[in-house]
Amino acid sequence: MIRLVCILCTLLTAGCIADEEPRAEAPGPSQTLVVYLAGDNDLAGEVMQKAEALRQGWRYREGSRCLIYADTPRGGARLLRLRGGCCNHPVPYFDTLRVWGPQNSASAETLGEVLRLTREEYPAERYGLVFFSHATGWLPQGSLQRPRSRSVGRDDPAGGAEMELADFAAAIPDGMLDFLILETCLSANAETAYALRRKCRWLLASCAEIVSPGFTPVYASSAGTLGDTSCDTDERLTAFGQRYMAYIKKLPEGGGTLSLIRCAALDELAFQVGQLLRGAEHRPGPEGLQHFDRPGSYGDPQAPPLFFDLGQWFGSFAAPDRHTECEKQLAQAVAWQDATDYFLRSENGFAIEQHCGLTTYLEQPGLPGLDAAWRATEWAQALYGVDSEEF
Repeated sequence: MIRLVCILCTLLTAGCIADEEPRAEAPGPSQTLVVYLAGDNDLAGEVMQKAEALRQGWRYREGSRCLIYADTPRGGARLLRLRGGCCNHPVPYFDTLRVWGPQNSASAETLGEVLRLTREEYPAERYGLVFFSHATGWLPQGSLQRPRSRSVGRDDPAGGAEMELADFAAAIPDGMLDFLILETCLSANAETAYALRRKCRWLLASCAEIVSPGFTPVYASSAGTLGDTSCDTDERLTAFGQRYMAYIKKLPEGGGTLSLIRCAALDELAFQVGQLLRGAEHRPGPEGLQHFDRPGSYGDPQAPPLFFDLGQWFGSFAAPDRHTECEKQLAQAVAWQDATDYFLRSENGFAIEQHCGLTTYLEQPGLPGLDAAWRATEWAQALYGVDSEEF
């Protein structure tokens, strides 16, 4: 995440309450929402700000819980639960469930432990996960120089530890999540979504970077939306995304993108794009395509763009009939998307003229290591086949 704003907050004090919550009519399936704030890095100032915004926006509903895993350099790792918001406790507050102290939150083992604990001690019919930290989409560790590459998450006291996308996905049990919200940069790409397609039903993420303070300004008004299972999941996530984009569009600087991905449609999307590739006479490179990263902003002034609009790319070479089929499936996969017309006007930004809701990497001369890493992704192997020689 781009660190444009530094906010200092004190650590939250813990509350306590009996296990039994006030009863109310259950409006929908039970749900446990886990908000995983991996801020043991230069985003530490935002962690408790986000937790406080979530507290302000939380609304009690029977069967709906919200757990917050927060890790910061000074406070260490702890697990909080939002309580109250009804009857005898009208103001939501925090109950501290566990204190771990120093912990590597950018670790698949830690994420897996938190999710295991959630399922065992706070079981529900549905689970949601919000993951906040640094990230560089599907890129492997070390792909960017500055800010340092963080495929998913970063923990500075743990030696700058990061999770590879495959490790992040492996930490989430198959089929566990009803939805996953990635409050991380460059995460709405086909490679990431495809790797997570068996982990969650719905994925909300951004093609571009997310400007600090991210979703914090809308948590206070929309945290209750995430916990309201009386509405369909896609309706809740769309409403949340629309509020965020409405906020972003009012800012004089900044900008942003957001996409809601229907994971069940990704296998067919990969099949259709793969069919298109196998039948194409030529495959144009990335020249002239919309990109969503900011080359030259990460420590290498000669770096090329790496994240390109998926729909614009296959539309540039597809035969009309194949293009129609791919467009139909892309519309199935991207249930909702929105973007501003420009991203960061004053900081090596770019115009956003195309935005289908998913990006993809395209192989380029001079990037053999990255090309090889991309060929190892599940998305690339779905397009070309695991042992294909057609790369």
